[in-house]
Amino acid sequence: MDDDNRRTAERHAVYMGAEIELDGDRVASAVTRDASTTGLLLLARTRLEPGQTVRIRIYLPGDGDPRIVTGKVVRREPLNEHENSLWREKVAVALDTPAPDVESTLADLAAKQEKVYGSQRPSQRPPSKPPSQRPPKE
Repeated sequence: MDDDNRRTAERHAVYMGAEIELDGDRVASAVTRDASTTGLLLLARTRLEPGQTVRIRIYLPGDGDPRIVTGKVVRREPLNEHENSLWREKVAVALDTPAPDVESTLADLAAKQEKVYGSQRPSQRPPSKPPSQRPPKE
């Protein structure tokens, strides 16, 4: 699948608390920037590398216990000067198992947060390389 057609689920601009578990026991705080049923964009202080497997606890509104998901880091990038604050980088995580049961929760939360924070678009993927600069497909 090419870069422009990778996403298979609608993303929602939502902020939710999250914890990242690494190496089985190391925990780091994070917050979602946007989320879908197949992936997350997290704001984090911890340096994560593409290909790294992570376990994430997401705190969905109304749920007593966190939702635990696993996935792989597919992209990381430093925050730009306008975004930089407590968090250091954006980390995109593709979930190992889609979570279609949270679609309505994400849509409802995005609508509620839009009333508080104003209209926010889900973040955009960095521009793809032109086809002439992409590595050949295997």
